[in-house]
Amino acid sequence: MRHVVWGTAGHIDHGKTTLVKALTGTDCDRLPEERERGITIELGFAQLAGEDFQLHFVDVPGHERLVHTMIAGAAGIDRALLVIAADEGVMPQTREHLEVLRLMGVPGGAVAMTKIDLVDPELVELVVEEIKELLAGTAFADVPVVAVSAQTGAGLEELRQVLMEQARTVRPHQIDGRPFREPVDRVFSLTGAGTVITGTSLWGSLEVGGEVSILPANVTARARRLHVHGEERRQVEAGERVAINLAGIPRTSLERGQQVFTPGPWVETRLVTLQLELLATAPGPLDEGDEVEVHALAARVSGRVDRLARRPLEPGKRAVAQLLLREPMMLFPGDRVVLRRPSPVNTFAGGQVLDAHLRRWRRRDSAALDDLPGVQRSEWPRLLLNWIDSEDLAGLSLPAIAGRLGVLDGAVEAPLGKLLTEGLIRGLSSQPVRFVSVARVEGLAKDAAEALKQRLADEEVSAGIPARDFVGRLLPRRARKLADIYLEELRGRGVIELAEGRVVAPGTESHMTAAGEELSRRVEALYRETGFDAPSPQEAAERLDARPASVEGICKFLLQRRRLVRLEGKYLIHRAVLDNVVRGVREWEVDDFAVGDFKERFGLTRKLAIPALEWLDSERVTVRQGNRRKILRQTSREN
Repeated sequence: MRHVVWGTAGHIDHGKTTLVKALTGTDCDRLPEERERGITIELGFAQLAGEDFQLHFVDVPGHERLVHTMIAGAAGIDRALLVIAADEGVMPQTREHLEVLRLMGVPGGAVAMTKIDLVDPELVELVVEEIKELLAGTAFADVPVVAVSAQTGAGLEELRQVLMEQARTVRPHQIDGRPFREPVDRVFSLTGAGTVITGTSLWGSLEVGGEVSILPANVTARARRLHVHGEERRQVEAGERVAINLAGIPRTSLERGQQVFTPGPWVETRLVTLQLELLATAPGPLDEGDEVEVHALAARVSGRVDRLARRPLEPGKRAVAQLLLREPMMLFPGDRVVLRRPSPVNTFAGGQVLDAHLRRWRRRDSAALDDLPGVQRSEWPRLLLNWIDSEDLAGLSLPAIAGRLGVLDGAVEAPLGKLLTEGLIRGLSSQPVRFVSVARVEGLAKDAAEALKQRLADEEVSAGIPARDFVGRLLPRRARKLADIYLEELRGRGVIELAEGRVVAPGTESHMTAAGEELSRRVEALYRETGFDAPSPQEAAERLDARPASVEGICKFLLQRRRLVRLEGKYLIHRAVLDNVVRGVREWEVDDFAVGDFKERFGLTRKLAIPALEWLDSERVTVRQGNRRKILRQTSREN
């Protein structure tokens, strides 16, 4: 059996609750205060069974101070039953409720003109004309206005037929590819059962015993029992009015506006990007910094307009905007929001969420917001490409994409596959796989080639650039954890070569010009010849009549290649000179020696003898024992 959810709408005291009772037999005013005062204060629920449809009714209050409750009740409804009394006609909340329904994307429904038993037939005709004038250009324009009386029963059967006919136009709810999702519009406790939450299920399905997450409260629970209008069920699906009995969760930890999901990568937001419409009836233009009250599904939070593609936004106009929320909300592309002003309270704008996790745009780039892709399923490839590209080289994983879109992983495989086939994105060898824009990777390759050229341009000799330093300057901060993957990507593309953790030009192990190669031979020969009387790089440059910067670079190169050794952080000694000392120590026919013995044997001053001994210790040639050094003999295996 198909399930269709109807929500009532209309001015206070126009007979919404009475009409629902006449149609279904259920009095939706369950609170003593509601029955005493004769007005609806909280949401009420009823149902009407047909041959092949189950109609669920959400009865909402009509008082101007309770529009926020009306919006909560309209969350997830398929069609609206607009109720207008014949004795009063169109009233302020009639218009406001109609605007709310339009902003929430409710595609029409049915219109009931109530209380016809209280007026003359001539007045009925006048009110019908007024209603048709009001509905012209709206989703209700072609819906017949059914004149009814809940007291006499006139028109009720015709209205039931209209409700059923309209229900047949409702498309089946999305079950596959979506998690279970239900906005909470009511929370209460039952003796012996515990906490119960109710709402209109929007997506997916849920079984008894299934685990659920209540967000943004970050509460996890188990669905102990499931009910649909009092009927216990093993499984519920999207499009039903569902009551969930939660195991082990106190009533005080839950509230209206939270949402129930099957667990997944769902993330709350405080910055939402949406296609915004400012109503023609808005009291004035909207601009950045304006305070607003944001209604989404059953939630209500305060916020402000942070960015506008066109500012100020005039009444009756549309633009993409970013809203900064004071409290977190659970929103996904395609969700609808309604904006009301905190003072004086009125509904003045609304729209559809484009992205709940887009970064804050710089004000000077706000106009580019208008180019954001839509949220229809046919737009998903373009939407995902936009998301992946906006993450630069950090890319996005499949779970992150699915979580941002509000779907299960399998639902994004097709659009991702299309982008992969067209060569617009590629997957990195990370865990989990992250998808990046091919254009971004090609840009990195171009930047890397240019950076390598520039950084080696002034060096005649270089062992290369430390790999982490090289790629770290090219990658945005969020992508630096992928440095090794991108280094291998650049090597595979022939942009760089990797040698001992350093980046060099492809096909080489070091960078060296012809002049640099000649100078390198002369510098190395000088240090070999001078032994422990080796000069500083500055002194070496003077002796060789060369540029100090060039000699400094060559000394760094020789150090990196271990042909020079720096003792005590300042003395540069050729490795061959130190190797001769190693041989001399190992051929020394003593087991240990003092510093004075070492100085005398190798003709060194104390300022060089101590650094040389420390180096021998580090190379495991000697080991210090008090004021003496013990010689560590090589074993035959080491020889």
